[in-house]
Amino acid sequence: MIVASQTIDYGWFLEQLKLVGYHVAIFAAIILLGYVVGRLVGEIVGKFVGRFGLDSTMRKTAIGRAVLKSGFTASELIKSVSKWAIYVVSILFALESLNIPYLGGPIDAVLNFIPKLIVALVIFIFGGALSDWASELVKKSFSHEGAPAFYTDLLGNLLKLVLYFVVITISLAELGIDVTILNIFAQALAWGIAIFVGVSAGIVVGWLLKDRLKEILPG
Repeated sequence: MIVASQTIDYGWFLEQLKLVGYHVAIFAAIILLGYVVGRLVGEIVGKFVGRFGLDSTMRKTAIGRAVLKSGFTASELIKSVSKWAIYVVSILFALESLNIPYLGGPIDAVLNFIPKLIVALVIFIFGGALSDWASELVKKSFSHEGAPAFYTDLLGNLLKLVLYFVVITISLAELGIDVTILNIFAQALAWGIAIFVGVSAGIVVGWLLKDRLKEILPG
């Protein structure tokens, strides 16, 4: 009876050892696959973004200059984010494959949050770059017409402020953060800016038309 009991315990130990080995092998395979795919996707994304001249475009924006100060170009940053996103996801899938109790819920929550975080970052980066571009476009358009620099800069900066506010609100909403207070504040801000921009635009238009009005009106 003792020998039989020992044999049964030994067999159970071997089964558990095989099970652990199986989970460890799956864990290592997922990590290795994630590492290879991450590096491959990072290189492809970096080259793809670089060919479209994103680096030179981002250098003209506030966000792009901030990225450069951190030691990255825009293509290098996107390459790193893409690579590390895949690394993190592969690690989480590897941990989930171990079937550790009480770990599945938090892992699923993080896996569901990562796509939202990536989308929010993309919206913020490209939305911020678009805001800077629109602001500079307004400044250059009015400055070419001889409008006062104070008003052109003011209009451009106000436009940038509004667009950045919209971009940040959309990014936070994408993360699942309640933006009700921001929406209320945005309505009040929009009315104030609309009135101010209307007055400023009127002044700028009057400045641009003053010479023509002198020619049209007698005396």
